[in-house]
Amino acid sequence: MTIGHLIIASGFEGNLYVGSVIVGICYGSQWSLMPTITSELFGVKHMGTIYNTISIASPMGSYIFSVRLIGYIYDKTIIGEGNTCYGPHCFRLSFVIIASVAFLGFLVSCVLVFRTKKLYQHIFEKRLHRT
Repeated sequence: MTIGHLIIASGFEGNLYVGSVIVGICYGSQWSLMPTITSELFGVKHMGTIYNTISIASPMGSYIFSVRLIGYIYDKTIIGEGNTCYGPHCFRLSFVIIASVAFLGFLVSCVLVFRTKKLYQHIFEKRLHRT
């Protein structure tokens, strides 16, 4: 997702489409994997409640980034240009910030993978020796 946002932020012609496809694939993958990840990490007893709590992050993030942060940056960018901004410079900083947050999410995911690696290796070995 980070790469997709950086491609969009570059502002080259045609990169909006390429970056949007990459970001869309990442979002689709994330939402399709989220129920599985949730049940694996927290169990299925309270999965509905936990999954819906996790699902709140998307609209909250959209509000914080779209309305508050990106709107503020856009308003600061159009000072001296009238009421409208044209060109990639209007949103470049916004996409770089979103890419940075996505990269932070990637790092947190890597920490989760490394913390659960031994557990899943143990489960896999148990299943392998059972057959």
